[in-house]
Amino acid sequence: MAQAQYRRVVAGLGQDGRSCVVSDDAVDALALGNIAIAQVWSGACEARVDSAAPLAASTGPFRFEQLAEPRYAFMVADYAPGLGREDPGLHFTDTTDHFHVVAGEVVLVLEADEVVLRAGDSGVCRGVVHGWRNDAHAPARVVTFVLPASPAVPS
Repeated sequence: MAQAQYRRVVAGLGQDGRSCVVSDDAVDALALGNIAIAQVWSGACEARVDSAAPLAASTGPFRFEQLAEPRYAFMVADYAPGLGREDPGLHFTDTTDHFHVVAGEVVLVLEADEVVLRAGDSGVCRGVVHGWRNDAHAPARVVTFVLPASPAVPS
């Protein structure tokens, strides 16, 4: 199996305290026979998920309020063409957002930067102000995993 390479974009705080791209690099996959694993991000976690929780407690619809709660979420977001052109929805939460673009392309909008992410690109927003825009003429799909996090510090 050929060694795969993936793009990883990390948004954090710059020295001026504004959200920006702090890393944009390639991640090599480790080939293990018939499987290759690229670790896009890893970090310490102080909690355990309750795998015995009732299904209904974990399968409800998305609520913006949950981003301020001590909850994690695994989501799929579809961005229509033109979304965010007038307002990219800049927002802040004390979360670390892990995302992977599975179709189309989106623009990650930060206070000091913006970066185009295409299908196959991954990234992490480390508790910073960010928003999304779709400048393309086709929909985009992004898979996101959001975890509560401690406040970010400048890189």
